[in-house]
Parts: sequence; structure tokens; C-alpha cells
Amino acid sequence: MVWLKMSALYTAVCSYGLAFVLAFFSFDASVQNLFHFSVRGMLLAVTVIYVLGLGLFLYNLLNESGAMNMMSYGLSRFCRSQAEQGLLISAALGPFLEAVSGFGIAVVIAAPLYLSLGFSAKKTMMLSLLTQSAVPWGALAIGTVINTELSGVPLHQLGEYSAMASTPLFLFYAVVIVAISGGKKSIRQYFDSIIVVSFVLSFVTWASSVYISTELAGVLAGGAATFLLIVYWKLKASISQKRGKAAAAHVVIRRGNFWKAMIPYAVLTIYIFVSHFSAACKRIVTSILVIQWPEYHFRLELLYSPGFALFLASLTAIWLYRLTSVQLKTCVEKTIKQVYPAVIATTGFIAMSSVMEGAGMTNFLAANIAALVGSWFIIASPLIGAISGFMSGSNSAANAMFSHFQSTMAEQLHSPALLYATAQNVSASNMTMASPSRIALAASITNQSGHEGQFVRDILPIAFAALLIITSSIVGLGFFL
Repeated sequence: MVWLKMSALYTAVCSYGLAFVLAFFSFDASVQNLFHFSVRGMLLAVTVIYVLGLGLFLYNLLNESGAMNMMSYGLSRFCRSQAEQGLLISAALGPFLEAVSGFGIAVVIAAPLYLSLGFSAKKTMMLSLLTQSAVPWGALAIGTVINTELSGVPLHQLGEYSAMASTPLFLFYAVVIVAISGGKKSIRQYFDSIIVVSFVLSFVTWASSVYISTELAGVLAGGAATFLLIVYWKLKASISQKRGKAAAAHVVIRRGNFWKAMIPYAVLTIYIFVSHFSAACKRIVTSILVIQWPEYHFRLELLYSPGFALFLASLTAIWLYRLTSVQLKTCVEKTIKQVYPAVIATTGFIAMSSVMEGAGMTNFLAANIAALVGSWFIIASPLIGAISGFMSGSNSAANAMFSHFQSTMAEQLHSPALLYATAQNVSASNMTMASPSRIALAASITNQSGHEGQFVRDILPIAFAALLIITSSIVGLGFFL
């Protein structure tokens, strides 16, 4: 996909086929087992497709009704330059949305907002992927919980050290977001805002993990960063009595009822909060309309998934704007056209990952990297986590792959298991933004399917720089454990 400039759709099919052939001939996996692994991966992809399809449908409904233009106008009142818009949506709001729901839903929500604000498709792709900066706490930190179960490390400790390892990353991502959205020269102009958002994310994530709850750390940090960033800009504006107007010159917006346009997203957020934090409600939504296939370790809770929250938001938008049958038909047709390549690509990549894991290929790769570096495994540990995050596109799946392996290596090397669990958790999470499945998701929303290779080339340098920062942080933390 990167070098041959193939689309994600064809790359996914070819990658899956190659993994299948290698597993059969080089790893002695039986055809029956390979089909079992393939089906398991395809079923896992269904959970992502459920969210993706309804997320795209909601976007098309809001776009057809004109609500996206109304939201653009409202956002321009809070932040009138593209650099500020990037900080608010990607650096602050993105971690909140990902923490509340997971499954890359921050990408699904952020990309349409950027398009409506007048950002180019390339900038929209990059900035929407950079919402994945706090994935260790995505979906109420489910991936981090899986890591603790497999590594034996206490959850609050893993949350604390993941937050410390992520501190320089929050600053790095904020700088990158401003550079992409407003240009490199904007970094100096908005450095104070960069410091505010990165400090709030770092401190609240760490403090919440230590003193409140690791599961809620992303929600609290993203919410606090969004609120305090807006308050800071308002205070700054009231003191200086002027604001930048660069964004207003580039964005064509229509006045409208901003809060009316936000109602579908309010329904989305409220439902997710209630279904996740109300014990009684959670018992109901996790026991009704549940599709499961124990043989393949598959369980899809239709009412508990963010997909159902998106469905409710879509119904709200249809009712709110009284969309006609012709408009609905148009939205459905657009959604099918957009979602088709992403469905094939996502299914192919996740099936490939499942085949490689089931056939022992990923463990073989990790074991050989470990054997190659020996006592320097502390440097290889983040790389192994990054590989799993890139392959799977999911922190949960990546931690399920290698958390136990990382803890085993820690035991053999007589090193703290917490250190390697942190390396696995943070590196896998941050590499998901560059994974082919995430790229395919963003490409489908921005109508750039077929150009995924170029976007991978654009995002990989950022991901590799983040991996270098993570490795340095892990080595540094090693001196204190």
C-alpha cells in the first residue's frame, strides 16, 4: 500500500491471502484452523463495521440537512483560526470522544467537522487520525484493562505509568496538530495554547489514574482540556479585545441554530454515558439483543455498542430536520458508496491479523526480535507493541496479542513487569493511528478511498517519531523501577 500505491481494499485482500499462504506452508497450520482464524477475524471486524456504517450515515444525514454548516458556524465562534480549531477538535475533544466510545469514533466525528470547516482532504485525514492520541484510555480503557489481566500488573499502576509515558506525547501531538492545521509558523503564535492543552491532558490523565479511576481518566482529561481551552481563549480574548480572523476568510458558513445541530451528538454522548455508567442500564443493554458465537470468541452487544448510540443520533437527526424519503435515499446511497471499500479493507486487515496470531506468526516475529536484542529488550518492547497496534488497529486486540509475552520476557530478564506492560500499552495504542484499518476508515469518510497509500506515507513519520519518544520515556522510567 505504501510503496506500490495500492488502495487499502486491494492491499487488505492481498495481505490476507499472503498471510494465509505463509501460515499454511511455513507454519504448518491446517486449512481448517486457518479458516477458523479467518472467520474469527471477520467477526471481529463486524464490531468495527457496525460503528463505521452508522457513523457515516449520521454524517450524511447532518450534511444533507445543513447541520454541518451550522456546527461550523458555532465552532468558529469558539475558535476562529484553523490552528485553534485543530487544537480544540483533535487535541482536546478527540481524546474525550475516544475515551467515551472507542472504536475510532473520534475519527468518524472529527473528519466531517474538519471538512465542514473548509479543511482540505489531506489535512482532514491527518487531523482526524491525530484524535487517536489517548487510546490507552479509549472505550473506558478497555485495552488497558485487558493488559492488566494478561500481565498481572495492577490497573492503577499501569494507568499511572501509561500517563507518565504519554506526557511528552501530548505535547508532541499538540505541536504537530498546530503545524498541520495552521502551518509551522503557527506553532510559535499558539505555543501558549499548546502548553495549556498538553499540560491539562497530562496532569488530569495522571491524577485520575492515580486517585480516581483509570477507566475514567480519558473522559475526565479530554473533557477538562476542552473546557479549559475554551475558557483560556475567552479570557485571552477579553484581555486583548481582539481575536484572529484567518479562519473566517477561508470558511464559508451559514448562520443557523448551532445548539439544534448539536442535539444528535448530545443524544449520542448521553446514551453512551448512561449505558456505561448506570449499573442498572448496563445490565439491560448487555443482556438484550446480544449476538454471540462462543466458538469464535465473538460477542456483539448491539445496544451497548457505540453503533447503537449512532443509530439513535441518526433517528434524532431525521426527526429533527424532517428529512424526506428522497433525502434519506440519497444519504443511504452515499453511505453505501463510502463504506464499501472501508468494510473490505477493515475485514481483510483484521482477518490477516487473526490468521497471523492464530498460526503463531506474530509470536514468532516477537520472539525473534527479543532474541536479537537480548538484554536490550527494553528498546525492543515498544517496537513489538507498535507492530501489534499497527497490524490490528486496536489497542485491545494488540494487548491481547502480546501483553502476556511482554510479561514473560520481563520475568526472564528479571525486570519489572510494569515497565514492559507500559511499553506494550502505550506503543500499541499510539501506532493504531497509522494502522491500515484506521487509514481506510478516515479515507472512506473523506471520500479519498484509493489514496490510502499516500496517507500512510504522511502519517508514518509522525507515528515513528511518537515511537521514538515512547522508547525514550520507557528507558527513562526504567531508572525509577
